[in-house]
Amino acid sequence: MSLSGASPLGPSTALTVRVTALSFLLMVADSYDVAALSFAVPDMIRTWKVDKLAVGGVFSAGLLGLLAGSILFGYVGDRWGRKTAIAIGSVLFGVVTYATGWATSLDQLLAYRFVACIGLGGAVPNAVALTNEFAPKHLRVTAITIIFAGYAIGGTFGGIVSAQLVPAHGWPIIFHVGGAASLMLTVALIAMLPESQSFLAATAARTNAASLVVGGAETQSISPFVQLFGDGRSIMTPLLWIVYVANSITLFALVSWLPVLIETAGLPRSAAALALSCFFLGGAAGGLVVGYIIDRSGLRALVGSALIACPVVASLGLLNSSEALLLAAATAAGFFTIGVQNSLHGVAGSIYPTSIRANGLGWALGIGKVGSIIGPFIGGILLSISLPVAQLFWAAAFPIGIVAIASFFLMRIYDRSIHVETLSPEGDGQPSAASA
Repeated sequence: MSLSGASPLGPSTALTVRVTALSFLLMVADSYDVAALSFAVPDMIRTWKVDKLAVGGVFSAGLLGLLAGSILFGYVGDRWGRKTAIAIGSVLFGVVTYATGWATSLDQLLAYRFVACIGLGGAVPNAVALTNEFAPKHLRVTAITIIFAGYAIGGTFGGIVSAQLVPAHGWPIIFHVGGAASLMLTVALIAMLPESQSFLAATAARTNAASLVVGGAETQSISPFVQLFGDGRSIMTPLLWIVYVANSITLFALVSWLPVLIETAGLPRSAAALALSCFFLGGAAGGLVVGYIIDRSGLRALVGSALIACPVVASLGLLNSSEALLLAAATAAGFFTIGVQNSLHGVAGSIYPTSIRANGLGWALGIGKVGSIIGPFIGGILLSISLPVAQLFWAAAFPIGIVAIASFFLMRIYDRSIHVETLSPEGDGQPSAASA
């Protein structure tokens, strides 16, 4: 039943636009927060006189917080609502991000980043689930890539703040600006974000079903985790997780260490900050293009993007003699690596039905954080042993080959079940056991 007189699967255009816009702004805050540490790292290393490997541990601690938040708040979103989970998560990461600017040691920084990223990791999967549920079914992947274009914009803002304000105010200003902006956004989210009608309808259906139990009989429920592998998802879920992990290794290694690598290669700090901004901007365009093609033609675009990303990422280590070529390559690397990641969020949202969508997205994003933790940590180790920059970028490109292989097998299942049903005039785009 609909709680507003309209079908839960066919919300108004105005609500769709509002949800997409607010989720977009949330992703801007998400990306800014993740990139903030990357932009602050060079100054922290100089100010605190710490080595690169120690800072790599802070990157990994923050990403561990994202993992915990994604899984924990996935359950919260499916139980108490997407909006509730988003609001709690955004308040938490806004407050603690602002406080991060007061850190005076690596231990304090590690603690702040871990807690802030729990909130951040909780808000994101619920925003993805909410956007998925308000988007037309034939444009769900595109809608998710639109909101994740905000991820690229946030990283760009981080570069601007770093270049313009850090020289005068020091690295803490990066976190103070990000925290304040996130808290202002939280007010808008609480005031303007609607709850998913699909979620409310599913909750009402579960309540009605429970009320029909008579004679003291106990219901047997399947655990939310086990449901991720039911109804034709026994192969899709593991393949989805593999793609998330492998792509995240490369993506977050580049996000975390690209400025340091470029400075190590002999280019000025301004070029390093600009290269990361180009990387994010390329990702915004890549996500939109790849996501739209997936909605139209299935996962071939995902496989093709991964195949192209491998040589593009590897080339970054060979172009340090020309700033223009480096910036072009960084833009292309972002187009394909972030393009894969952003469109993958939409794919994940389409795989899981409403009743477990936030949980499915939470687990997918959480498992992906394993790669997000491994990537920066391995990058720090390789940097500490002074490998040539060209070899470092070759190492960063290797996991994308795994992305191409796993996404190929995912394509064979997704395209003949979910993608076909998404294009049909009926159905929710969810796989059935028979179709998989």
